[in-house]
Amino acid sequence: MPTKEKQLENTLTWYTYYADYIEKHFYNIHNEACEFSDDRQKLENEFSQFPELEEEEEEEFIKCRECSDEAEEDSYFCSDSCAEDYKNNLRFERDRDEN
Repeated sequence: MPTKEKQLENTLTWYTYYADYIEKHFYNIHNEACEFSDDRQKLENEFSQFPELEEEEEEEFIKCRECSDEAEEDSYFCSDSCAEDYKNNLRFERDRDEN
């Protein structure tokens, strides 16, 4: 398994390639995304000056992709029914987009 530094480097490289593609093919969206990111970063920097406003850290857990409850270990869903609902919703959206 790669080190955290290598994982971070790989992630940053991927995002660089992604941003380059968006900039080349979807210039307006790229500019809007840059502006959004700049504004968001400014807000977060201002927020970090007031640590008393930060929420208490919650226990980290994986959220179910269907209902956002805590997912089962080694899964993206909290139950088989949520997994089935998610699959059916994807199928419905795919069929809708194709027609």
